[in-house]
Amino acid sequence: HRSTAQLEANIRAFIDAHNADPKPFRWTKSADDILAAIQRFCLRSQTIGV
Repeated sequence: HRSTAQLEANIRAFIDAHNADPKPFRWTKSADDILAAIQRFCLRSQTIGV
């Protein structure tokens, strides 16, 4: 994109096209799986700086 206006126009066009035929989002993992992954990420992030 060569300008902010062009980028914004393309984003709006994408949103309009997506909203013309919306599909529901389906979670494939349980909340417990997601929270466990976040916990693992946080633990790894803490040890990187040590």
